[in-house]
Amino acid sequence: MKFLIDEDLSPKVAQHLCKNYLIDAVAVRDRGLLGKDDGTILTYAFNEDRILITANIADFERFAQLIEVHSGIVFLQEGDLLREEQITVVSKAVKAIEAEIKAGREMINRVLYISVTGTRMFQDLP
Repeated sequence: MKFLIDEDLSPKVAQHLCKNYLIDAVAVRDRGLLGKDDGTILTYAFNEDRILITANIADFERFAQLIEVHSGIVFLQEGDLLREEQITVVSKAVKAIEAEIKAGREMINRVLYISVTGTRMFQDLP
């Protein structure tokens, strides 16, 4: 399980996943992708077999519907979270994805909508 943290979230989220969960997580900023268009970000995530984590729901939902396959996307439903709140929500997302994978449900062409309240919903997309 590998993750790409979009530029609308703190790069500290990637560092937290690496340090506390021993997960391969990188931030868009650290891959020279800052300011790149969303299609480029989603393609990069797919080519690296990374699940994208973002709060940019509207744009990435649209892109995910236009492409044939993606590696999975986590949508943080609140875009104005503080860094520590982002870390908390993403940590919950990781645990939810781990449970899905353990149950035999991969993230390919799936998204997870997750809220700071803990509400979560997996959905196929496209």
